[in-house]
Amino acid sequence: MIEYFLKLIKYNEWANKILIDSLKLQNISSEAIMKILSHILLSEHIWMLRMQKGEYENLDFWKPLNIEECIKFAKDNSSVYFSYLNKMEEKNLKKIIHYKNSKGNEYSNTIEDILTHVSHHSAYHRAQIAREIRRLNLNPPLTDYIAFVREKSK
Repeated sequence: MIEYFLKLIKYNEWANKILIDSLKLQNISSEAIMKILSHILLSEHIWMLRMQKGEYENLDFWKPLNIEECIKFAKDNSSVYFSYLNKMEEKNLKKIIHYKNSKGNEYSNTIEDILTHVSHHSAYHRAQIAREIRRLNLNPPLTDYIAFVREKSK
């Protein structure tokens, strides 16, 4: 399973980079798009803090970031997730993480459920960004998982 999650993290890294590169190339700086992109990257960061410490330092999931900050978060997030998973033993995927959500409610989930959530959450919000790009009459990048798999199998 660790190999599977490493592949999901690799996909996430690829998709975030494709998206950020497309925003830069098309000179898109829409406030709505940047807010969603920031949310993706801050959420990935906060979920890792929860897995490592069970808490996070009152970071805002919706804090707007500029494109350079997004690039930095995307790179840092990938690096931290790869390091975290590469040091993990398979049995630890079942470890329960106790944390509080942004509203202060307490929850407990396994690491494997959190990693699955992070991947799906990011893909969900990238689709929202694609919709916003289309509203600008521009072309969003293809960030589907299958596109990643096809590209990596070449």
